[in-house]
Amino acid sequence: MKKTILKQIEKLHNEEKHAEIINLLENSNEPLDYELTCLLARAYCNMPVMADDDNKYINKGLSLLLSVKDMGENDPLWNYRAGFAYFYADKEEEALEYFKKAVALIPKTKESAVKWRNFNIGYFIGECEDIIKAKQIKDKFGTGENAAEQDTLDFILFNLLHRSLPQEDIVTDNSIYVPEWMLVIRPVIIAFDNEKIEIEWNITCPVFDNSIKELTFGAGENLHEAVFIAVGTFTASLLQTIKSILSKNPAKLTYSSEFNGHYHNWNVYYNPLLVARDEMQSGRLDDLIFWNQIENVLHKYIGNQKSVCIKIYAAKFAGNIISECCIDDIYVNELSNIIGDYIDNSLNIPDHFYTLRQYIILTQHEDTTLPYRYEGKEGYVELKNSLKKICDIIYDLKPFDEEEHEDAEDAFYYLIDKLDDAVNDFTLCIESLIFIPEIFASNLYDSIAFPESIVIYMQDEEEPVSINYTQFADYGRIYRAVWEIFDDYEDTDKRDIIYNKFMSMSFSINSIIAEGKKIEDLEDSDEIIIPVFEVNADERFEIR
Repeated sequence: MKKTILKQIEKLHNEEKHAEIINLLENSNEPLDYELTCLLARAYCNMPVMADDDNKYINKGLSLLLSVKDMGENDPLWNYRAGFAYFYADKEEEALEYFKKAVALIPKTKESAVKWRNFNIGYFIGECEDIIKAKQIKDKFGTGENAAEQDTLDFILFNLLHRSLPQEDIVTDNSIYVPEWMLVIRPVIIAFDNEKIEIEWNITCPVFDNSIKELTFGAGENLHEAVFIAVGTFTASLLQTIKSILSKNPAKLTYSSEFNGHYHNWNVYYNPLLVARDEMQSGRLDDLIFWNQIENVLHKYIGNQKSVCIKIYAAKFAGNIISECCIDDIYVNELSNIIGDYIDNSLNIPDHFYTLRQYIILTQHEDTTLPYRYEGKEGYVELKNSLKKICDIIYDLKPFDEEEHEDAEDAFYYLIDKLDDAVNDFTLCIESLIFIPEIFASNLYDSIAFPESIVIYMQDEEEPVSINYTQFADYGRIYRAVWEIFDDYEDTDKRDIIYNKFMSMSFSINSIIAEGKKIEDLEDSDEIIIPVFEVNADERFEIR
């Protein structure tokens, strides 16, 4: 009789018919010995948890297991089931104790290894340890009053981000790492007190050309509330878009562009428009209102990148409208103005205060993506090392000597050749002497309207080519790398000399000086429009 029941139970268990196992055992004439009691407990523990049941089934299963504890204490399977029951009863410390005891009791044989392979006991031990740590961190953090920075960061990592992604993640080096996606999320606390916090999010993943950065802010009655707002803003905007891409969800939109004689096709991903208002209204805004405004001109700002990250932020405060549109963290004046004009003229939001935030990420199709020299993490390291060599040569650069060189152009190409000998990339040398001075100048002077494009006259080409900075594959990387290089300089005097030498090469600054304006007067000036930036290039220069 018992053998028949055991066969029935095994069949029902494999079919996940746990309620039928419970009915069979509780209505059988066969007495519940140790083995059948444990199988009944297993069936109760495997019953789905309903909202109105809470832990009713788990508690019943645990009660049955404890009723035969004297017989099961030295049985690894009983200890595993006890750990399982305690785990789903949200008693992780007790669960961890029984899971570890089960491991200690399992015979160290190949047969046992095969038998226990599918029990996932290592997973449960890891989950218990993580949850216990998260609860300890939560208790320590509390409302966040007088919390230390590391306690705050631990709370963000372990309690708000860990296990919130579709794939398994690891907390390491103050970051969240998702091995399957090779995704790293590193939050950095910029500033915080008992009521507010500002967090910089740094995202790296091979799917994206560049690292992606985001700043979020939270304020509330206490730091705990402020952290939830800042983290929630990140997870509802940028992280949601990234998860859609890495989960390989079908793109809702596609896009096409042309650059340097090549066509490029893109998938378009975006998060639902994130809106914060001081007067909540019924209805919601269309998630594509901003995309619909910029898609007709966006092609002018993208090239052959593997991915393009567009950040849109708009706010209204005391009647004033702020609008920003950045491509790979580079502010784009035309796109920002398009969004600002649309909000001002067409988007009727009467609130006294609101913010609008959205990320739109384009990923290029593999069949239209052209090879790129500085691909991926290793490529970025190579580019950064090359830029460091260029900076060192600029540091040693002597003032222009008319006796040594016939004219400034001759001196310029002498310098280019010297740089090229060091880094073996003629294009990068040209781009560095164009981009870096303007990056520094635009960072220093808010009153200057810097050109967003360069007109390039190529040898043997009848018509010049106008290219926006954001279309150059190297520009975003140079922008990021040069600031990292300067942040790493321990010799601040050397850093300042390099900075000033690059500034002396700025086309924008020299254009202003040529008009008779003094540099020291720039900060107090009205907006100054810089003329078109024009460059002559020979066949060694590659538009990439």
